[in-house]
Amino acid sequence: MDKYDVIVIGAGLGGLSCAARLSALGYRTAVFESHSLAGGYATEFTRKGYTFDVSLHGVGGLEEGNFAQLLKGCNVDQRIVPLRKKHPYSIRWEGQIIDIPSDMQEYVQLLKDMFPVEQAAIDKLFAGIRRFGAGFSAISSPSSSLGRKAAGLLKAGTFFRWTQMTTWEAVSQFGLSDRFTEFFTALWPYYGLPPKRLAALYFFIPWISYHLEGTYYIQGGAQALSNALVAAIQSAGGEVHLRSQVSEIVVEGGKAVGVRLKKGDAYKGNWIVSGISPHHTYGRLLENHAAARRELEAVSRLETGTSLTQLYLGLSCEPHELGIIEEDLILYDVPDSNTDYEVMMSGQYTKGNWMLTNYNAMDPTLNEPGKGVIAVTFLDRLENWPATRPEYKAKKETVTQQILERLEQLYPGFGSKVVVAELGTPRTMQRYTANPGGAVYGYAQTVRQSGMKRLKHKSVVDCLSLVGAWTQPGGGFQGAMNSGIMEAERIAAKLGQAERESISTHEAYQTPRT
Repeated sequence: MDKYDVIVIGAGLGGLSCAARLSALGYRTAVFESHSLAGGYATEFTRKGYTFDVSLHGVGGLEEGNFAQLLKGCNVDQRIVPLRKKHPYSIRWEGQIIDIPSDMQEYVQLLKDMFPVEQAAIDKLFAGIRRFGAGFSAISSPSSSLGRKAAGLLKAGTFFRWTQMTTWEAVSQFGLSDRFTEFFTALWPYYGLPPKRLAALYFFIPWISYHLEGTYYIQGGAQALSNALVAAIQSAGGEVHLRSQVSEIVVEGGKAVGVRLKKGDAYKGNWIVSGISPHHTYGRLLENHAAARRELEAVSRLETGTSLTQLYLGLSCEPHELGIIEEDLILYDVPDSNTDYEVMMSGQYTKGNWMLTNYNAMDPTLNEPGKGVIAVTFLDRLENWPATRPEYKAKKETVTQQILERLEQLYPGFGSKVVVAELGTPRTMQRYTANPGGAVYGYAQTVRQSGMKRLKHKSVVDCLSLVGAWTQPGGGFQGAMNSGIMEAERIAAKLGQAERESISTHEAYQTPRT
């Protein structure tokens, strides 16, 4: 029976980054994934010769900053090609399309021009953001001395205060109007909750990354990142097994010692890492373990995040020929974020705001010249979609048509250019990831479930860890990868300590006693 230092269940970004980091540190790792592709949500698919990126819209700091350091730690920084976006996003606001500048000072000026009576409050907001960013940097950067750590904590007052706030509270504390706050926080759907419920932590950390470190796409899409992680694991002697579903985590004496696959094969490991949902981990994979059953009840009581519906569209022309020139455009027709969230959760999709991603503008090489690929995305939940096949199929056709009709109104002639229209619903998300409710952000990113209050990596079973969007620090590409790398460092320390203790014990037995 094969034995590894670490076995990872699930080839999402959390699991892959954990395995890649451990491989870089010299540990023998194996990843087992049920799907035919590695990456989880960071994958692609093809239809009629068109390539569609499943989820990536943009990430901050691919060339410098925190995300770049994550990539370097996994030995993938030289295996991908970052593509700098012109703008973090654009927004159709009150009938006018506004491009949000990457540069913070340009953004400040734009906001002051749009909201002239709030200029003083805008300055206070951005001063607060700078303090928040400085505090985050101070506590997240490695420090070589207790003195530096103490100095960092002294700088982090704003950061710690904001971690107890919603995004709305953090912005509006400076006396800014509701209209300003709605505009400023328009990117909230990418984090799964409206500003009055979304933890400020999950809005401002990526915001700072976008505006200080730049917003990027990856040449070849999200699959290129996942493939780079796989290559990094394999080049260090690790293994990634696709179409290999784990059916059981083997526990002996209260300790995880291996896994068994659905097809019957068994593998041993000194440490097991689960990169899939805690519900699945503590449920089917540990169904005979009493402590896991109790923990399953606990994790099931936490609030699960939203899902998404996405319409992937392949066009017989490039998007700019139809007037679609923006990279990421928020169609902001509903000025109240709470109302927008409520209508989407009730399935009234035509009454809410949508996000339109133009992949040709971000990576012209993703598809052949003359082919256009865009995606329309909006928040959704599983309960809006029938479980029975005939009703489900009929609703998919209806919703697809509703989206196409709206796009035709915005961009006349659009419908005649559609070659492929593939709708992914929350049921699609659930089918491919086994995430409860088709969740894409793990647990809902509320204040009560943010940062250190999120699910810990350490499980109730010895030598079993949890990584991914469900765990600390949170969802998204950067959050999931961060979780994997953070836990890889802890596992390496534990395994290294065990190895040192084993050597020490061996030497003690070999040393003659007097």
